[in-house]
Amino acid sequence: MALSEQEQRALREIEQSLLAEDPKFGASVSAQSSFGGGAPSGKTMFRGIALAVLGLVLLIAGVALAQVSLWFIALSVLGFIVMFGAGVWVLRSPQGGSRGSSSSSRKKSAPADGQGGGVGSRMEDNFRRRFEDNEG
Repeated sequence: MALSEQEQRALREIEQSLLAEDPKFGASVSAQSSFGGGAPSGKTMFRGIALAVLGLVLLIAGVALAQVSLWFIALSVLGFIVMFGAGVWVLRSPQGGSRGSSSSSRKKSAPADGQGGGVGSRMEDNFRRRFEDNEG
């Protein structure tokens, strides 16, 4: 979903205020480009899908061969672990966005009493005004 021009401006303001408040955090954010995309690269995605398919084949083979010997159940468990690992690997790849860590870092930089005079408080005021306008 595309952002409106106002939302893009607000996002840029937030990004600039974060960069001004904590340059170390700003450098890590700009290096990972979590505000700009954040999808895994094509090569990582292809390898992850290939591993997931391999895990699925192992899982199905283990279930099908479980009638021959119960040791093949371990093959199906291994297949599940490979599929799960492939999904985690693709989602945690370095090209992926680290939105969870950036949001927790933003919470840490906010004042504890909630009375910051920065962009966050202005956005909160705008948010409250929208709901007050819709109710009235």
